[in-house]
Amino acid sequence: MGIKQSSTTKLLCSKDKDNEAVKPTPEEAKTWETDFSALLHNKYGINIFQEFLRTQYGDENLNFWIAVEEYRNISDVNTRNEMARMIYEDYVSTLSPTEISLDAKIRAAVDKQMSSPDENTFRPAQQHIYNLMYRDCFPRFVKSKTYQQLTES
Repeated sequence: MGIKQSSTTKLLCSKDKDNEAVKPTPEEAKTWETDFSALLHNKYGINIFQEFLRTQYGDENLNFWIAVEEYRNISDVNTRNEMARMIYEDYVSTLSPTEISLDAKIRAAVDKQMSSPDENTFRPAQQHIYNLMYRDCFPRFVKSKTYQQLTES
């Protein structure tokens, strides 16, 4: 049985095939230990973090974060509305098998914005998930054998 990908993840993966990730030097990888944002904005870093999260059965948070990053850069209103619907169904809906953990206040704010989504519709939810990954998943990743091997010369 394989890992189920959401429609949003499939869309993002299909767009990114030409952009190969370059393995960082051990020194560059070591900087990620104190700079979570740099990890998330490095192609190789985000890929290895995602692989780690899959082993922890928690990659839906990162997939949501990536989808929202892509969503925020969409200028065409129709495309953005479709992507907003997909993100909502894949990650925010309580009926989704890949539902992310949001408190009621943030979920209500997203629900309210879904009638007319804009580039900021998911911003509070994205920040919440970023903080959750930073506090919970990231420290475990930095201690993982995978990350430690990457930082060895």
